[in-house]
Amino acid sequence: MEGFEIFTYGDAVADVFDGTGWAGDPGDTEETIEWLAENAGGGPVLELGVGTGRVAVPLARRGIEVHGIDASEGMLTQLRDKPGGELVHVHVQDFTDFTLPYKFSLAYAVFDTLPFITDQEEQIRCFQKVADVLEPGGRFVIQTSIPDPARYDRNQRTQTVRVEKDHVVMTFTRRERISQCSSIQFAVLRPDGIRFFPMRIRTVMPSEMDLMARLGGLTMESRWGHWDGRPLRDSDERHITVYRK
Repeated sequence: MEGFEIFTYGDAVADVFDGTGWAGDPGDTEETIEWLAENAGGGPVLELGVGTGRVAVPLARRGIEVHGIDASEGMLTQLRDKPGGELVHVHVQDFTDFTLPYKFSLAYAVFDTLPFITDQEEQIRCFQKVADVLEPGGRFVIQTSIPDPARYDRNQRTQTVRVEKDHVVMTFTRRERISQCSSIQFAVLRPDGIRFFPMRIRTVMPSEMDLMARLGGLTMESRWGHWDGRPLRDSDERHITVYRK
């Protein structure tokens, strides 16, 4: 996919992101917020890919000092305009190469944010940058999908995500085996036309993520299949992993 940048998807989907059930919400937002609030350690906390503030705003409303990084001006405009958005400290930066004059007790990248970094070296640099801004003993929490090559037929996949009375949502994916990158188009079909939301991601197995974390100066503390701490199983589609500085 030519011309794709880390902010491309965010800018394209920003105006409809909060109003859809298909734009990156796995359905456990409340559980995510509860765990992060209970483990903030008094803050401040840092969100990578803060987007429209779906997680950051509820945390900030609980009195936690929340800082958010995002490269998408479209997403951040939505964040600033929503009630409570002014409570979040926003930093317009690329989270593969950011600089902040703060130290955090907790950093997090949830809802498949990390795969938007589409180069392995840049993913490692992200871990390094997070380690730089964590307090000693601080933690980095990642929630992301587990790659499943069996889902693809000749490295391609077409999926019907949602069928409603007035629209259909589909995805078209082409996977690159060597780079582990996928080029994806979300297509929303309505009577008045079709709208596309391009996405490019790089997914990694948990073992590769652990290695990148070690190279970045972090050590794995725990891994589960859900925010309630249940053990990760082979059948799980996503994992939650906590790394400690």
